[in-house]
Amino acid sequence: MKVSIVLPVYNVEAYIAGCLRSITNQDFQDFEVLLVDDGSPDGSIDAAKEYLKGTDLDWHIIDKENGGVSSARNAGLRESKGDYVVFVDPDDVLSSDFLSSLANEMKEETDFVFCGYQYVKEQNVPVDRNDKKEYFNREELLDHFLKRTVSFVLPSMLFKRSFLIDNGLFFEEKIHFSEDQLYMWNVILHSDQTVYLHKKMYGYYLRESSTMTGSSLRKITDGYREFKSYIETYFEAYPQYKEIKERLLPRWELGALYTSARITEYEDFRKIYEEMNGKTVFRRLQGIGEIKAYLLGIVCSISPKLLYRFCRRMDLNG
Repeated sequence: MKVSIVLPVYNVEAYIAGCLRSITNQDFQDFEVLLVDDGSPDGSIDAAKEYLKGTDLDWHIIDKENGGVSSARNAGLRESKGDYVVFVDPDDVLSSDFLSSLANEMKEETDFVFCGYQYVKEQNVPVDRNDKKEYFNREELLDHFLKRTVSFVLPSMLFKRSFLIDNGLFFEEKIHFSEDQLYMWNVILHSDQTVYLHKKMYGYYLRESSTMTGSSLRKITDGYREFKSYIETYFEAYPQYKEIKERLLPRWELGALYTSARITEYEDFRKIYEEMNGKTVFRRLQGIGEIKAYLLGIVCSISPKLLYRFCRRMDLNG
């Protein structure tokens, strides 16, 4: 039962050793590490090699021209040899029982297993002793993901490689904003059985120079148009989820507007708000049954300036 850990590497020279240290410290040892050099202009790969040469890890480097994180993940998935695959971000960290806990829940009927996460300001994961777990079918997980009643991120998900390959579940390389969200909707639509561990074993490291905080106005607006297009395509084969699809986009727009408010100047934010028809988000959210979305939707319907100020003052963990 081997795991392939795919690490897309780009401008993480100062952080990658911390990530690799958390991987080295796993109590599950049957894994390979695939570092995908996405044309990184800094010394990230040299830093990784320097750390790895002193370990017994099974590691490989895949060189490619810069194409973005989705392109890098696809390259790693194609080269992976494990029974299972996890897409870890190279500045984040894992608890020592991350792989063993997820792998132990994999059964024949399970497509993927995922766990909780927490934002960290240092490259370590505080101990969490929550042992609660839940089993979801497709319909249940779609509803939870829409309403954010279950909190998870893509790198906290361990997939059966055969599930991804057999269903052609590769990342959309045209998307350069919120690409993880799009991918997660796609894999959930193809899933039958999943397991969620409430224990927060993935450390999402907050740093000022991340890809997200460097996003441009065009990156967000182009990503929005592509997201809408792909969602229409994904749900074509699932007319029974029409209500979820209709509320999915305004729910995503709220998240994108929140992120945009935190990383752009107001004038750029206002253009994004207008592109997403922010005035109508609250009306289109009707029936979602999520209080946080309703409250943010009300603010969104009043004015872009009020929404901008509100989001700038919100706690990221709130």
